[in-house]
Amino acid sequence: MKKKSVVPEIIRIIALSIITLVVLFPIILTVLTSFKPRQEIVTATPSLLPEHFTFSNYTRLFSTGHYGHYLVNSLVISLLAALLCVIISSLAAYAITWMRAPGKRIFSWSLFITYMFPAVISVIPLFLICYELNLIDNKLVLVIIYLAFDLPFGIWLMKSCLDSIPGGLVEAARLDGCSDLQVLRKIIMPLSLPFILTNAALSFVLSWNDYIVASVLITNDSNRTLAVGLQSLIGFHHVDYGMITAGGVIMLLPVLLFFLLAQKYILKGFSL
Repeated sequence: MKKKSVVPEIIRIIALSIITLVVLFPIILTVLTSFKPRQEIVTATPSLLPEHFTFSNYTRLFSTGHYGHYLVNSLVISLLAALLCVIISSLAAYAITWMRAPGKRIFSWSLFITYMFPAVISVIPLFLICYELNLIDNKLVLVIIYLAFDLPFGIWLMKSCLDSIPGGLVEAARLDGCSDLQVLRKIIMPLSLPFILTNAALSFVLSWNDYIVASVLITNDSNRTLAVGLQSLIGFHHVDYGMITAGGVIMLLPVLLFFLLAQKYILKGFSL
């Protein structure tokens, strides 16, 4: 039996390692820079690793402004948008898949129409609507808008999951006396956990990283999100790179923690 050559495997590993390093290098540089004192950041010959390790950028970030409050705002808005997206998309997908309703096929295909237009073109109409309704500077409006952006993909994702579940399970549960909500809670939700976590992760990340919508609809400092608050660190004559990189690391941590805790289910959901 002819032995398989290890040379292509070694080349593949080296190529993947180089690509991974190139992709992760900006993140690594941001993390390392956040632990450098100012004189090491603005020097003409900066080093990759900090020569004098310090947490001063993080302490200044939370002591000189309202960035702790911005962080709480971002967490509350993003978590609420993700939770509502999971609940509503699960109910909508169940109705489209297992309930009789006129026009549900057209509705399911119309979800893709929303992705024909970039979200940025809706910013000005959203501002005008919120202005006329006196909803500027309202955190709940951000949740509703993020939910509107996230729901089409969330419904499509959950429908793809429900289409793969055998119909006999649902019919058997109904024959046993389960209502639609009981079927959804006891059968559908446990079987679709990877899809649910994938849906929640994508919804959370889109809401957490948004800058454009929040910067247009939020003007009061107490209602700002962290993404908008960090922009104030960029001045006309001075940019505090230490605090900006520290804020970037803070924005990265919740997303990284969420994916690390649920990576098994999220990867399964993506692969399915």
